Amino acid sequence: MTIPLKTSALRRAIPIAWHQVRLLQPAKIAGSSTISALNILWHGHGILRSSSPALRFAAVAVICSLLTTVAEFLWLLATGPRFTGFESPTSRPATGEFESIDPIVDELKTLPPSELREEVLQLATEMKSFEAGTDREFVSTLSAPPPVAALTEAERDEALDRESRELMERHLLTRRAYRERFYRPARALRDELRKRLGIRNVSREPKIPALDAGILSGAKPITHAANYLVALARRLK
Repeated sequence: MTIPLKTSALRRAIPIAWHQVRLLQPAKIAGSSTISALNILWHGHGILRSSSPALRFAAVAVICSLLTTVAEFLWLLATGPRFTGFESPTSRPATGEFESIDPIVDELKTLPPSELREEVLQLATEMKSFEAGTDREFVSTLSAPPPVAALTEAERDEALDRESRELMERHLLTRRAYRERFYRPARALRDELRKRLGIRNVSREPKIPALDAGILSGAKPITHAANYLVALARRLK
């Protein structure tokens, strides 16, 4: 049973990897041409040294291009989506992109680069302001003065438990407000920017819980997500 499952998984993974391979890539062409030129300059040595310079250049360029294409395909196959073999053949493969019925996804596709960049910068500013406000509220809660009257040990424990509940509730409210206000548009903008920038292998992109799953973990999770969006927007031309 293991071999058929592996064959089925490969049948799904191979088309995805091959679709991502770029046959005509500037870096690939430049590298092949450089190696071909060095092969010609290596007089009396190298590949096809008895042939004419033009034939040597063309042959070595084709060989180098084929080798780099095969290497790129194998690398994409190894780092691409993982399949178990149990998936339905009619189901859509996981692409790492945000699927949503929100009309903002379709609207972003029609925006010119300058307007898309402005949308990102405006949303990033609002995200940072939102987190700064919640941080101030959190600090004010922690810095609240203790009661003047002396407390017994049981009363102190009860006060600490009450403060812990308040902090947890505040964190949950902040997470809920972030998901309702920023999570969907931020992910939609991230996915559109990745498409326009040609970022195909999203597994090599930084993991940002606030964008990936709406989880607020770390010191400045929302600011971290906003900075990532701004960095993508600045690369957009």
